[in-house]
Amino acid sequence: MLLRRLLISFFFLISSPTFADDSMMFSKLSFPNLEGREVNISEFRGKVVLLNFWATWCPPCVKEMPSMELLRQKYKDQGFEVVAINAGEDTEAVEAFLLERDLTFPIILDKRGVSFMALGIRGLPMSFLLNEEGRSVMTFMGGREWLEPAQTKLIEAELAKINKD
Repeated sequence: MLLRRLLISFFFLISSPTFADDSMMFSKLSFPNLEGREVNISEFRGKVVLLNFWATWCPPCVKEMPSMELLRQKYKDQGFEVVAINAGEDTEAVEAFLLERDLTFPIILDKRGVSFMALGIRGLPMSFLLNEEGRSVMTFMGGREWLEPAQTKLIEAELAKINKD
């Protein structure tokens, strides 16, 4: 099993396309949601997106989720979305975890951990703030309290660009 994963990883690394910009890289991410529908990150183009990578066994991931929900509620009417990509777990594990929580943002499942290789994710949680064009404007390593001014100012600056009217 480990050898198979290493071979797949090696093949992925040598065959990965070179992206002209990171918006193409993020738009290539496509995984099923909890209902089994394939969700492509490009579906969120036009919004500012907090793209979060997490796992149920990761204490900092679990700790930051309530503040991510509050962040989504605060800015959702201004063109903001939180999208959480679970890394390497099956549907049953994620659904069991979510039964105890009131989260409304989209959760998609990267069961094979493809995004780790594609994006160079070195640990969890890891988040990317994507602008309305799908380009990363900031990378966050480790857990956060998402309503702290350091984070909200970045988000508000990106939202101001799409809400000029």
